[in-house]
Amino acid sequence: MPVRIAVASLIQETNTFSPQPSTLDDFRAQGLWLGAEAMDRSAGTNTEFAGAVERIGEAGARPVPIMRAWAMSGGVLDRPGFATLRGLLTDGLAAAGPVDALVLCLHGALVADGAAAADAVLVEAARAALAPGVPVIVTHDLHANVTRRIVRAADALIGFHTYPHVDQGETGRRGADLALRAADGGPMPGTALAKRPMLVPAESQALADPPMARLRALADAATGGPILDVSLFPVQPWLDVPELGFAVTVTHTGAPGAAAAAEAVADRIAGAAWDGRAGFSVQPVPVAEAIRRIRPGTGLGPVLLVQSADSPTAGATADSAAVIAALREHGRGLRAYATVVDAPAVAACFAAGPGATVGTVVGATLDPRWSGPTPLSGTVRRLGAEPVILTGDSMTGQAISMGRWATVDTGEGLVVLVTERPAPTFDPAGYRHAGLEPADADTVVVRSATMYRAGFRGIHAGAILLDLPGASTPRLDYLEFRHAPRPLHPLDPTLAEGSR
Repeated sequence: MPVRIAVASLIQETNTFSPQPSTLDDFRAQGLWLGAEAMDRSAGTNTEFAGAVERIGEAGARPVPIMRAWAMSGGVLDRPGFATLRGLLTDGLAAAGPVDALVLCLHGALVADGAAAADAVLVEAARAALAPGVPVIVTHDLHANVTRRIVRAADALIGFHTYPHVDQGETGRRGADLALRAADGGPMPGTALAKRPMLVPAESQALADPPMARLRALADAATGGPILDVSLFPVQPWLDVPELGFAVTVTHTGAPGAAAAAEAVADRIAGAAWDGRAGFSVQPVPVAEAIRRIRPGTGLGPVLLVQSADSPTAGATADSAAVIAALREHGRGLRAYATVVDAPAVAACFAAGPGATVGTVVGATLDPRWSGPTPLSGTVRRLGAEPVILTGDSMTGQAISMGRWATVDTGEGLVVLVTERPAPTFDPAGYRHAGLEPADADTVVVRSATMYRAGFRGIHAGAILLDLPGASTPRLDYLEFRHAPRPLHPLDPTLAEGSR
């Protein structure tokens, strides 16, 4: 009888500074699939779930699909939604029958109402639903907040090795390899964890740039022999929870002496991250100055205006119209594309119809703390409701719903994609889906900290990080942390060297 390995995926990144709670509907909108449907609809995508399923099959074992639930990053998940998802996971495992291991794909930064460490709760629930001794292998996003609780609950925990994230499928395959190894009857793998009290802007976390490139090199050099995997978790910084901080996990074979070796590696690399913390600073540019730097008609591709302070892939609401207002004031003559979430404006466009002129206001319908609404008048060019299929290197093939959407051409060079749900602007497919080719523009607004670097690779002439407040701002001093452990770099500049 072939080895049977269960695979489940339940992924959302929480931004605790978002005022909009997440619900089960957010998962339903983007894909909540059970059993065989999860395997069929995920096939061929660059996702952890698909990668794990593929690798298990290649090894001659039998993948047992439990569930795949994914939602765009958002606010704290409400209690009914979390209870339902946890129940689907445990009920699915109970119905699956005996399995030899579980690969559980989680983000690692999920917060539910009443559960600051929601991912750990899911691992504990999954383990309780399995027979005693069944290995549980957990995969995480690089932006996870890894806790001691989840490391205790899992047999092994690994994460992405890339940012921008392009190795989701490969991470699933690595998780499956660990599950196959554990199911083979050898020593049970284990994971060591080291943390440091520091937050760093997501804009400075790209693995191709220092200081993360140096840390990744140290991790790769340490891998081998009893060390099976070294994962870096610089954590997404818009998370106000206990035990917040930069983490390093080192997964080992479980052989004698391997755990001590893993702990030493984890501590050494975490120490290197702490020592290099000053190198994670970023220099955002005021919006008006950024727009003035852009020249029309260069033919070199668009300059990207990086509105990461209101990034939906970081859990913000994507309804700030601050950059749209600035483009109308300072960007006349520029061919510019921008997006905004505004359901009432979408309804107005649908009521008017294609080709009609609309006059409305957009912005600040969900989170008015950071900017107000701004007027938007123009011609409705296109309307739609079908989901976007991602075509870039990250989450390739995954469908993302924008809800209903409309494009409004102001006649002054600015075209705005107005949506009911956030558009995935880290991938050019978000604009192309609405008939807007980024290569035709002088400037394109991307609501993304770093992921856009994979999606727009080779088709842009540069990127300018904008200095704006917001729920996902790189200016962490704009945010009020109440639950995170203190002192915490860079919120506490006098943090002592000995805190490492």
